[in-house]
Amino acid sequence: MSTKLKKSSKTIGAFLATFLLLGALSIQATHGQLPSMLSSWFDNHLLPEKAEASQLHKADGEPALEDKTTLLAAGDIARCHSHEGFDKTLRNLAYFFGQTHAEPLKDAGALQTRQLIAEHPGVPVLALGDLAYPDGSPADFALCYDTYWGGFKDRTYPAPGNHEYHSHNAYAYYDYWDSQAGPGRRGYYAWEMNGWLILSLNSEVAADEDSDQARWLEAKLKKSDNRCVLAFFHKPAFSTKRRDDSENARRLFELLYRNGVTLVLNGHNHFYERTRPLDAKGRIDADNGITTFVVGTGGTPPDGPRDPAAFSEYLIGNTYGVLKLDLSEGEYAWQFLAAKTGLALDAGRRTCNQRS
Repeated sequence: MSTKLKKSSKTIGAFLATFLLLGALSIQATHGQLPSMLSSWFDNHLLPEKAEASQLHKADGEPALEDKTTLLAAGDIARCHSHEGFDKTLRNLAYFFGQTHAEPLKDAGALQTRQLIAEHPGVPVLALGDLAYPDGSPADFALCYDTYWGGFKDRTYPAPGNHEYHSHNAYAYYDYWDSQAGPGRRGYYAWEMNGWLILSLNSEVAADEDSDQARWLEAKLKKSDNRCVLAFFHKPAFSTKRRDDSENARRLFELLYRNGVTLVLNGHNHFYERTRPLDAKGRIDADNGITTFVVGTGGTPPDGPRDPAAFSEYLIGNTYGVLKLDLSEGEYAWQFLAAKTGLALDAGRRTCNQRS
């Protein structure tokens, strides 16, 4: 072999080795999300059955299930494994190479809440964020969330959580839900149901008064003449367990309070909590305040019991469960249903706020 050919072969070999090494390093650095994102894009944008399925659910307009007066709600749902280190990479690559479902864990909380929701066929489901742990990647949605709650997809109204944004710009969340997540991959939308205005908001993006979300929300509330308004987003503005990065949630809550909203539903904290009616600063306002339900009990391991804050009326730890709301003209009733037994651990009825 000539000297030139030997040099050329060495150069090509070194190039290929470097290319493969860099590819392997980039795959591990992103835990395999880059190839899984490519696979997700192909599934959701090039396969005709996926495109047809995305038209089943209407958002930011006429609802898909407008005759229902009952809602089910929970967040913090699907956690299949710890998914740490190289395990994340393997799962994302498994999705890339065609694995789209996994066997549910026998002791999974999401399996318990799935069975509870299945006992309420046709009832719309509000998914309160952190739907697919740990990163909201395409593999997390396909191999975990879809395995547990995917059967309710066509009647689910989602909101994104902070774990969804572990995936770049919540890429997998928007690919999985498509138009069900609202227009423009922005993560907020609205519809009306039985005289109620329902708002799905995004606590993971800007909500200051100059933001697109705040301007949209203000306009939506000013235009609406619905007395009863319910909003849901992932992070609570006020909860017994205080956590960082809740500024956007508090800005949303302040705007909602100014406009006479009755109810806010959140996840993020892994317990059930019902607050007293609160003002924009978290103070009790029995006449005009917003009652908040924190329902981070959809499947990820729950937090233990704790002493509730002064503004909290009821708090339940160590329990998987789902909030059931019955929406009527001028009032609402609630039940927090324990997943294993279906028993109501908290229940009541109240009237809606008077919006000026």
